[in-house]
Amino acid sequence: MSLRLWTWELPQTLIGRALKAVRQERGKVLAVERMADGRELVETEGIAVSLGGYVFWSRTDRFGHPFEVDLIRAHELGHTVQSRRLGWLYLPVVGVVSSTRALYAQGWQHRHGRPWPRYYDAWPESAADAYGGIIRDESGQRRLPPAGSPLDQPL
Repeated sequence: MSLRLWTWELPQTLIGRALKAVRQERGKVLAVERMADGRELVETEGIAVSLGGYVFWSRTDRFGHPFEVDLIRAHELGHTVQSRRLGWLYLPVVGVVSSTRALYAQGWQHRHGRPWPRYYDAWPESAADAYGGIIRDESGQRRLPPAGSPLDQPL
């Protein structure tokens, strides 16, 4: 991993490394891909989060509802741009807001039986989408252009 991940992005990279170790110990790491900048794309179960040098994604949420794989990967990679820009401020600025939105979305889904339709509408989620190359079509649906996300380029 690059020096920047262990200096400028140190807090989130340390948490990401610890989360990966815990997930591995529990048999929840399904695959790991290395990105050109040294980050690891970690396929796991039930979570999607970007923590410095570790980008976790899953095919389903914690309730077993499917994620769109290309979109969730692009979105989480979009958060890496925020991490690069904010460094040590990423966790208090993006992490707190994003975690709060995620918790609200989980409660919404539990109560209504469907995903919260506004999850990606506000910052920092909308910014992560934009950085990841996700666009909205005429009907407001999130999608990637045919070439996919410019950030999703594993080695």
